[in-house]
Amino acid sequence: MNGRGYPMFRIDPVPIVLFCAIAACSPAPQSSAKGPSGPAIRTASQDAPQPEITVEKIVSDVIGRVVKITEVNGDSPPTDWTFEADEFKQVNILEREATPAAVTITVFMTTRNNPGPDDEAVQVSGKLRLHYRRKGGEWVLTTIENLTFRYTIGIST
Repeated sequence: MNGRGYPMFRIDPVPIVLFCAIAACSPAPQSSAKGPSGPAIRTASQDAPQPEITVEKIVSDVIGRVVKITEVNGDSPPTDWTFEADEFKQVNILEREATPAAVTITVFMTTRNNPGPDDEAVQVSGKLRLHYRRKGGEWVLTTIENLTFRYTIGIST
């Protein structure tokens, strides 16, 4: 007993040190998630950020491309439409399907020509399916599929 009448407790540091050493050397507890127990293996292509295919990229990518189109009422034979750099284009993305190497995007597009004084105004609108492939870290437009892209003459909005 010490001088105050309380029993004197002496703490032995050896068991505390042994407990800490055993706890530090034990394996880490397993996660409750049902994933793999080791670190995930990722490839360089998965780690690299993939640039987004935006409306602006689509508008730029279609320039110079040719699509076979028909008149809305179906009275004329199919004709070729070439997307020009200086024509108005409005694009709304409707759907995307992607894999690491390819993207398919369905859009609704409206465009029109820039008629001269003696030319008729032509407006083309409808759905297009755009097929992109990944080449050298960039998305490249490979094909344009016409779903409902049709033209009207004399109507310009």
